[in-house]
Amino acid sequence: MPTHTDLGFFATDVSLEDTAAIVTGSSRGIGRAIAIELARQGADVLINYNQNRTAAEEVQNAVEALGRKAVIIQADISDLDAHPKLLDTALNAFGKVDILINNAGITRIADILEETPAQFDLLVNTNLKAPHFLAQRVANYMVKNQIRGCIIYTLSISDTMASDNRTAYCISKAGLEMSMRAYAGRLAAHGIKVNGIAAGVIDTDLSRVRIPDYEEAAEKGYIFMVRPGTPEDVAHATIAAMKLYDTGVVLPASGGVMTPLLNLRTMAALEMNRH
Repeated sequence: MPTHTDLGFFATDVSLEDTAAIVTGSSRGIGRAIAIELARQGADVLINYNQNRTAAEEVQNAVEALGRKAVIIQADISDLDAHPKLLDTALNAFGKVDILINNAGITRIADILEETPAQFDLLVNTNLKAPHFLAQRVANYMVKNQIRGCIIYTLSISDTMASDNRTAYCISKAGLEMSMRAYAGRLAAHGIKVNGIAAGVIDTDLSRVRIPDYEEAAEKGYIFMVRPGTPEDVAHATIAAMKLYDTGVVLPASGGVMTPLLNLRTMAALEMNRH
């Protein structure tokens, strides 16, 4: 049984002060919000981007303005050969890595009856295979160096809610949830916490186009959604998942979209329902 001094992210009062984090896909959207919130909580942050260096530099400036260190690295996480430089860059900059936020992901629209193997492979390689093996690399580093760290996955309500025109995305997120749970079980004995966040309809470049459909469904009473989510909502849930006294669990950040509901408000207008 470990003593109270080395419980890491399983301590009663988890502090992120002077920790070091890798956040994939952190130049914009959810990843950007997570990187900045981690810095606000006291962490140094590796900012990963694929194409937009200017956006990454803006995040770096925001992190440094909070008094924390930040380093930028360009890497397409779907390229497994790029993973070593993510870890090495963080180690060179911060001397350690306590946190991995597996956030980067993409989506594509394709009717399930017309989806091609190439489209499917792109989504699964980026959203599932890449974070799975990045987690493996960082976990092995933590185990070898006896770091009681934390790995958080940005998941989605789409790992349980199927979309027939985004099937590969849904499959990749469902698989990613199982990756999270498997690592949680394997790493618990090493004091490493692994949790996930089920992001809902978040106002980002990735999902903004879907917001009107959900708003219409909420207005008709098919679902409940208090409002579209913001990247900051997911960032706050991510911090909660890091401090939570549990591992291998998914915290929702969906604004009520997953709440079971069948409230067909328009039926009230039927004459037969007025008597």
